[in-house]
Amino acid sequence: MKHLEANSHHSVGVLRPGGDLPNEQEASMLDVLMFQRPAGKEGAMMLERLVGRTKLVYECDDDMLNASPWGLPHLQTDRAKESIKRCIRLCDAVTTTNEHLADILRPYNENIYILPNHVKADLLDLQRPRRDRLTIGWAGGTSHLGDFYSIAGPITDVLDANLDVDMHFVGQDFTPLVGYRNSRWTAWSQDVGHYYKNIDFDIAVAPSEDQLFNRSKTWLRALEMGALGIPIVAQNRLPYSDYVIDGKTGFLVDTADEWRTALQALINDADMRAEMGAAAREQAAEYVIEDGWKLWEQAYESIASA
Repeated sequence: MKHLEANSHHSVGVLRPGGDLPNEQEASMLDVLMFQRPAGKEGAMMLERLVGRTKLVYECDDDMLNASPWGLPHLQTDRAKESIKRCIRLCDAVTTTNEHLADILRPYNENIYILPNHVKADLLDLQRPRRDRLTIGWAGGTSHLGDFYSIAGPITDVLDANLDVDMHFVGQDFTPLVGYRNSRWTAWSQDVGHYYKNIDFDIAVAPSEDQLFNRSKTWLRALEMGALGIPIVAQNRLPYSDYVIDGKTGFLVDTADEWRTALQALINDADMRAEMGAAAREQAAEYVIEDGWKLWEQAYESIASA
């Protein structure tokens, strides 16, 4: 949004969390008004007030129609799902992050634009904190409980076999899942910069439970870790199989034995960690918002002029 404000010839609005909804006159002064995942009776009523005043965009980076019960239990009812479909239909266009999610949303709005995740360029130059003890790390919220639970066994085995290695959770406290073995936890920070400065991982993990909801998620975590120069061990399925280059920027694994083997290889080989981290950072450089904002401009320009 900052790049669009500085560089675009169009006026684009986004509703800030907790912000006031623009009235009809204010909305009519915008070329495009974007909302992130409106839902429920209130979401539909909000959009109904604004239809025809400006071009409305439904922005979504999760499969709200097949939501995980772990972190999104309020979206499990038929009424909630119908409200989401209603909101999608009310909008002039949908922006989302990948083709799999686009296919799920397309029955309710054919005007879809795919805008992949990006990171700020200065993340590529950020020097993450270094600790004396090698650290395996995972950053995730409550909706990822099933994801980490799926690899808690092999992670625990690796920590038991390497008493000089730590596990660092950022976001949700998952330390009980590894029996508190050499593990610590850092809560989410309201400031994204502080969040990145808390990432002291030498090896990142990205588990993904086999469920429909996960296939529509993005490889943002792998992109962030790559931008910080951290090699990643990720589940060999969507979304990570679309991004991680196996054996170059990290490892794609399936079974518990493969998780243990990949993590142990990276623990044992500092040169491998450095080489994979450098390759991951080079890959992440292809997704910096300083260049990628133009994709948003092109999408919004097309929506505004339709």
